[in-house]
Amino acid sequence: MKDNLLKLFTVLASFLAFLTLLLGCVNAETVSSKYVVIDKGLHRLYLYRDGKVVESFAVSLGVDSISPKSRRGDKATPEGCYYVIYKKNNSRFYKFLGLSYPNKVDAWLGLRKGLISLSEYRIIVNAISTRDLPSVCTSLGSGIGIHGGGVYRKRGKSMMRDWTEGCIAVNNQDMDIIYSFNDVGDIVIILNSRHHFFDMMRPFANPLYIDQISERGRKGKRYISELSLVTVFGQAILRLKEGTDYSRSIEILLFGDGISRPPSYMVFDRNADGKLGFGDKQTGSLDIAKKKQNSYSRLLEEFKKALMKGRLLTCPEK
Repeated sequence: MKDNLLKLFTVLASFLAFLTLLLGCVNAETVSSKYVVIDKGLHRLYLYRDGKVVESFAVSLGVDSISPKSRRGDKATPEGCYYVIYKKNNSRFYKFLGLSYPNKVDAWLGLRKGLISLSEYRIIVNAISTRDLPSVCTSLGSGIGIHGGGVYRKRGKSMMRDWTEGCIAVNNQDMDIIYSFNDVGDIVIILNSRHHFFDMMRPFANPLYIDQISERGRKGKRYISELSLVTVFGQAILRLKEGTDYSRSIEILLFGDGISRPPSYMVFDRNADGKLGFGDKQTGSLDIAKKKQNSYSRLLEEFKKALMKGRLLTCPEK
């Protein structure tokens, strides 16, 4: 019992240490009062103003409509938090809103996989930090945006739904509305609600300990990232861990009474399978169910809803 309590207090102390760093930048506001959410899983684009959907449109994605973009030529649409970096009134496919791909998380994952060098990683991060156009010369690819051209394109005698090289395409009349709605600097959130929880959240988690990521291949190494969301239960911080041994774990802190107070609920993925369920460690209570499994399921569902509604407290682009 004493060992378990000591372990719990050690973990809690670690979390409180990094929470202190967040207090200066985390608040009760969403990313922006005006933003775009694109759900690849539903093939829909939503225009949000003051937390409410004002318009919704069907979209077409990259030929690989499931995978998050990771390299040039993969024909996949990226996932993560981006911003409109430029607007082009006349383009190959009607109008064009250029997005800030690759972002900091894309660069971090690319560095981990050996797709870019540490110097290229720093160039991308510096560009994003100053709201400049990220490098177009790396193997991660570039030129991603929202444009017209139609949700369906003719291919032979049939119509093709996901036809782009990685961009998001809409019908031209819808693009007129989207183009007018957005200004340079507006946030665009791209997610896939059909992914498993870990994979859905990872593109939005800020990497920690950047100085260590150049040590690729070191045995037992873990990559750690975190994100913050506003849920019906209060503010939440998710910490995602990935090991070089392919382990994946989730840790959640929920602050029902505000982040200035100790967390009211904590969950620890003890078997490092990237899932939360019966057998994992929880402390505190959600006061929503008698069984842990029900608590986990409800909590993860609320996180999914919060992400789909753009309820991010911290964005990798900020």
